Amino acid sequence: MVALDLPSALPVTQMLATPLRRRKAPAVVLLALGVLLAVGPIVSGLFAKVAAGNQMINQFAPYMEANSLSRYRADLGILQRGTSGIDAIYHHEDVAPGRFPLLDDYRIQSTAIQDRASGLLDLVTAAEPDYRRVADIGGFDRIPFLIVAGGVVAIYGGCVLLSGAAGRAKATAVLVVLTSTALAASPFMSGLDGGATPGHRMLQSLAPVMRPGEVRQLQSDFVVLVEAVGELDTSFRGVPQHGVAATDVAALVDNWPLVSSDLASLVGVIEDNIGNFDALGKLDAFTNTLGVSGLSVFPWLLVSAGVASAGLSVAARPRRGKEMR
Repeated sequence: MVALDLPSALPVTQMLATPLRRRKAPAVVLLALGVLLAVGPIVSGLFAKVAAGNQMINQFAPYMEANSLSRYRADLGILQRGTSGIDAIYHHEDVAPGRFPLLDDYRIQSTAIQDRASGLLDLVTAAEPDYRRVADIGGFDRIPFLIVAGGVVAIYGGCVLLSGAAGRAKATAVLVVLTSTALAASPFMSGLDGGATPGHRMLQSLAPVMRPGEVRQLQSDFVVLVEAVGELDTSFRGVPQHGVAATDVAALVDNWPLVSSDLASLVGVIEDNIGNFDALGKLDAFTNTLGVSGLSVFPWLLVSAGVASAGLSVAARPRRGKEMR
């Protein structure tokens, strides 16, 4: 037999995996960020502040409608014309001081009362466009829950990526990225990016009237008006009244139930929401030391937290290299 000269076989190579390399630093930072997101809204009272702001927006809704603002302006016109009519009758009939003490009291204060009523209406009217932008924010009161959820997922992701099973790393990183994306996108999906700065302006516009002292003054004005109109509708009818002055006074008396209802309701909703206003104001003021509005930076904090969480989860994924042996 002829001997076969076979070439030497090539050496067999085997792929051996290097030990799993975990990137601890990004995982630790992700874990810390998760704790901050999960605990921060609770410690800072964000849930209460956001809920209070949402409640205020909802309760002010009927009073910010265009027809409501127009009706308030008409009410003020009725009051102003009626006051001028009372003054004209006093002058024409030479009504003696003290004959109608409640009307006398109102006449003394009428300029200040009308100025405060007009100022209140001006403030509410000026705040209406910004209020509308804030009211358009969808799910404003649910944002803290989204932040906490993002924090919980980041904590879970940090723990798994730091020391969990390698087989779970990829799925965990994807979960964190998806949750973080939702957090970063929430300002744009909800309209918070377009309503946060108007929210700051709305607070600034309403601040002069959203105070207990101002509300007490408006309530005092209302009492003076009620008493004056009551006297107009009773004993003052005995005074001769003619022409435009008589028409304007009669219009005030006839329309007073509607006018008084509008005034009482508007002052009432202001009084009921002073606490809500203050709570939302604290949220806006939490970055005062930086010289910026808290509401204005709030959307970008959410975006930054979402982007950072997603980036850290990707960076923290364990890597496994290959080598030949």
